[in-house]
Amino acid sequence: MQHKVNIAVIFITMLLILFSIFIAVLNEKENSLDFYLPNGEQSLQCLNYNVLDFMSIKEYNNLDDVGTIRGLIVPHHLLAKDLIHEAFQISDRTKYKTIVVFGPDHESVDRGKVFTSSSNWQTPTGILNADKDIIEIISKLDFVVENNEKLTIEHSISGLVPFIEYYYYDVKIIPIALTKQLTLENLDKLLISLVENIEVEDTLFISSVDFSHYLSLEKANEMDKISIEAISNKDIKKIKTFTNDNLDSPNSITAMLKAMELIGAKNMKILNNSNSQIILNKKLDETTSYITFMFY
Repeated sequence: MQHKVNIAVIFITMLLILFSIFIAVLNEKENSLDFYLPNGEQSLQCLNYNVLDFMSIKEYNNLDDVGTIRGLIVPHHLLAKDLIHEAFQISDRTKYKTIVVFGPDHESVDRGKVFTSSSNWQTPTGILNADKDIIEIISKLDFVVENNEKLTIEHSISGLVPFIEYYYYDVKIIPIALTKQLTLENLDKLLISLVENIEVEDTLFISSVDFSHYLSLEKANEMDKISIEAISNKDIKKIKTFTNDNLDSPNSITAMLKAMELIGAKNMKILNNSNSQIILNKKLDETTSYITFMFY
């Protein structure tokens, strides 16, 4: 009898071990950043996505009097999803073949680097292809690094990818995450390489930036006025001094202003200015503000 009990205990123990291994494998697979398309090609996942952001979308009017929009500044905080929808809706969604997205590398551990990826993105509404040819060219710069994991977890990029695929149909994306320590000299090299190799007339530049962080609504509004003035005056020297009190990526704003200068887009317009307290309709001690711009 004791022999049978021992066998049963061993059998149950083995089952528990096998079950634990099975669960561990599932968890590892679920948490992995690797995703493969049916053809075996590696793709990036959209980790920053909320299906509710694409339900009951407000409709916004196009701005017919401005011509082709060449650049947009939009938030990446999905609380401000309506501002993202508004900015993308006013552009000519059938015009573009390539979209360049500048966003902050929030970690900025690899000081002075720029991160990109030539992998395609698996989004909830389909595949968003990377512009592999242009990414291969800019990756030859010694400070540009291809890093799939970085691009997947960096919400300034991956948070906008579902919106881009939703609105812009067959475009290709060039995702670019900029560290805080990137020099103006290297930023200029990157922008020149981009502009010399893309079809400018078919390209939309997007800077993914959230503005004032961790301040009261009243103080954030003051900082927004300073930020708007600096951007409107194209005061790059002042923008480069900004901290989170103003915005989270001076380099992404600088990249937009310099790119627009290179391609001859001389005009800009503020689309919207809001704040997390206003959106939530709730008093907050620490807020985030959002400002959207278009360039044409």
